[in-house]
Amino acid sequence: AGYGLAARLDAAAFDHQSALLRRARALPAGPAAGEDVVIVGIDDASLAALHLPLALIHASLGAALEALASAQPRAIGVDIALPDQGFDALLPGGDRALLRGLQSARAAAPLVVALDVDAGGHLRIPYAPFLAAAGGAPAFGLPLFPIDCDGRVRRVDPDPGRLVEGRPAACDAGSALWRAAPRPRDAEVPLPTFAARLALVLGAPAPAPAGYIDYTRGSRFAYLPLGDVVAWYRQGDAARLRRAVGGRVVLVGSVLPYLDSLPLPLALLAGEAQPGAAPGVVANAQLLRNLLGAGPLQVLPRVPSWLALLAMAALALPARPALRMALLACSLPGAFALSLAAQAAGWLWPLGSAVLAALSAVALRTALDLAAARRERRRLAEAFGGYLSAPLLGALLRGAAPAGSSRRPIALLFADLRGFTARSEASDPALVHETLNRYYAAITPALHDHGGTIDNFRGDGIMVMFGAPGHLADPCDAALAAAAALLARTAHLNAQVLAPRGIDAVAVTIGLAYGDVVYGELGSRDRRDFTALGDAVNVAARLQGVAKRVDFPVVMTAVFARHLRAPPELLDLGLQPIDGHTPLPVLGWRPGGGAAITASG
Repeated sequence: AGYGLAARLDAAAFDHQSALLRRARALPAGPAAGEDVVIVGIDDASLAALHLPLALIHASLGAALEALASAQPRAIGVDIALPDQGFDALLPGGDRALLRGLQSARAAAPLVVALDVDAGGHLRIPYAPFLAAAGGAPAFGLPLFPIDCDGRVRRVDPDPGRLVEGRPAACDAGSALWRAAPRPRDAEVPLPTFAARLALVLGAPAPAPAGYIDYTRGSRFAYLPLGDVVAWYRQGDAARLRRAVGGRVVLVGSVLPYLDSLPLPLALLAGEAQPGAAPGVVANAQLLRNLLGAGPLQVLPRVPSWLALLAMAALALPARPALRMALLACSLPGAFALSLAAQAAGWLWPLGSAVLAALSAVALRTALDLAAARRERRRLAEAFGGYLSAPLLGALLRGAAPAGSSRRPIALLFADLRGFTARSEASDPALVHETLNRYYAAITPALHDHGGTIDNFRGDGIMVMFGAPGHLADPCDAALAAAAALLARTAHLNAQVLAPRGIDAVAVTIGLAYGDVVYGELGSRDRRDFTALGDAVNVAARLQGVAKRVDFPVVMTAVFARHLRAPPELLDLGLQPIDGHTPLPVLGWRPGGGAAITASG
């Protein structure tokens, strides 16, 4: 509201809804049969035919009024300010012709004349003879409209004396769409609009209500040139005049593009392709249609608008962001459709505030949820970063952790500290605990760096998966590189950490296998683990025993070796017995080379 966004949304919605309704009603672009309002326009062709500038058109205007009076119209409105002084000195006989035309028009039908206001807020009182000939103050009205903050005319005010035309409203004044000005200083009582004065003399209820001009009613206006009216009258073509204006309300005004134009949201003049600045007489004619018909559009009471605002703001309540966004996406066209239906029924339901409430509430709730999710991810990363491997933790934080189980060939690495069980029997438990922690702290980053997912620590053993849950292009190469890094980290641990503290060095044996496994969640609803199951898992675990027997730090199955893109120098160890499994062909690898020494020699 502070920046007028709701007002601008309501104004744009009004324009689009008016255009849709007008198109749906399929109104003709010309005078419809039985049209009650006819415009007699002063255009360039009329001025050229009369050989007079607009400022000296009084005699021709008087002749036109006489002509119109002879055709017996229902009422005559002159949307041209009468001069505030005589012009006989410049155009002899001009004042007399205008007086005669005003008197004839007044005698033939109700007459209403536009009254102008100067820039200082003073009424421009017409020359006394003209004022008297028109019928005095009751025959005058102000052709002024409120101008919205975007410069367009959409509304009507029953007291136009408060308005200064041409001064658009500021769009930062809360819900106010226009800026009021003091009533003209010369007006002791509120003056009606020019169209309202015409409606009053034609029997419309008083006072004329405030509201929005309904631009969807009636056909486009096709004006009758004033020059033609004068020519027909002088030629004695009374029948043609009667067919054109007889029994109808006639508005006489300028249709010149450079004079008395008002920006309207729709094109109402026949021949206009796009909405824009239209002659002021067109806006008065459309308002007169409203006043003689169902009246201007009325704004719905505040209660429906407040209910709509609360309902739209409640879109932020659903906890799921996708549901919030779906409801918001449905509510915006829904709000437009509701407002459109209300306008079709003669009411204006401004829902700009409700739309802004929905957008603001959903955006704020979503921003808060994102901030809370970031805080939760940081908390989870800090709390579980040491318990889960980096790939699995990342998948969990992204919400992409695999649910259920999947099947895929992967590489597996099992590593075990040689002789550590016997070592634990003779060592202080605290020292064993410290040694294991230092060992795992040294090797874990190396495993993660090569894409490994640590399944678990089993005392002094560790199980690592390559290719689950995230896919790896060459899982066997990654596993072998991780094995080399693990051995290097262990050697560094022995030399730089354990030896200076007098702790015995540790030796690692590694088993590598490749095969089809099922990986995913395992356990119950109360306690779950992420692991892999399959023959390759069992083989990789038991290869550590083979590695100890053949005295190789790394042993692998022949299947694993065949899937290496760049295999190092390997030693074929032949068919080796494996505990609980049929014998398998196995290869050994010692980083840096060297002969193999088997337990059997």
